[in-house]
Amino acid sequence: MVRITFELLPGGDETKARTIGLMEIANVATYLDGTADYAVALKKTPPFRGALREAWRKGKLTSDDRRINGAIAGSDEEGVTALVQGHHRTQRGVYDLLFRALKACGLEARNG
Repeated sequence: MVRITFELLPGGDETKARTIGLMEIANVATYLDGTADYAVALKKTPPFRGALREAWRKGKLTSDDRRINGAIAGSDEEGVTALVQGHHRTQRGVYDLLFRALKACGLEARNG
């Protein structure tokens, strides 16, 4: 799992840092061609922890008998869930995955 914590540092002061967002990304399927699918949970409101756990509790993640295997895209006042499909694990890095996760969460449409 990858966790991205968004912090605000007023005036660049680390001692005043406060968390303003959280995203968690979990691999839900890996394919022979080197690609994978990822469930994404973006937490918009405090408390900023357990975004995937919260999405699970709300029934926004799917599973088989062993693990999470998908996400039901959608949003509410607390967060957003999405699915990134076909991300190449060896040819693209974590920043590419973050970009695709933000896009899957609909941020591109809001800022287009």
